[in-house]
Amino acid sequence: MGCFSFMCKKCGQPINSSSFRGERASLFLLKDGIIIERMEGEYDSYGRVFDQEGTSIEWSKEWSDVCDLMFNKDKGNGIAAFHTGCFDDVEPTERSEDDPDQGWGSFIEPEIPFKKG
Repeated sequence: MGCFSFMCKKCGQPINSSSFRGERASLFLLKDGIIIERMEGEYDSYGRVFDQEGTSIEWSKEWSDVCDLMFNKDKGNGIAAFHTGCFDDVEPTERSEDDPDQGWGSFIEPEIPFKKG
C-alpha cells in the first residue's frame, strides 16, 4: 500500500512523516461535509496517526470504506488534515488536497517522544 499524505488545510504545507514518526496532526474523516470521526497524534503516512505507544490508530470504519470516501468525487468526503498547531477549531467541510510528495519532506521531531515499554 502506498502512502496517503495531505496538505494542511490551514497553512497549505504538507503534513510529513517518516512512517515511524510524524508531524503532529489533527485528522477528520468526512462524509457529505460532516465530521464522522476525528483523531490526533503524530501522522503515520497512511491516513492515520500514532497512539502514545507508536501504534497506528485505526478508523472505526473499514479501511476500504475510508478509501472510498477519500477517492470520492465529492470533496465533502475523505480526510481533512491539519497540523495540530494550525487547527483553529473551525470544523472542516471538505477534504484536504493530496501531497504530491507523499509526506516525505523533512520535519522537526515532536518535542515529546513516545514512551515505549
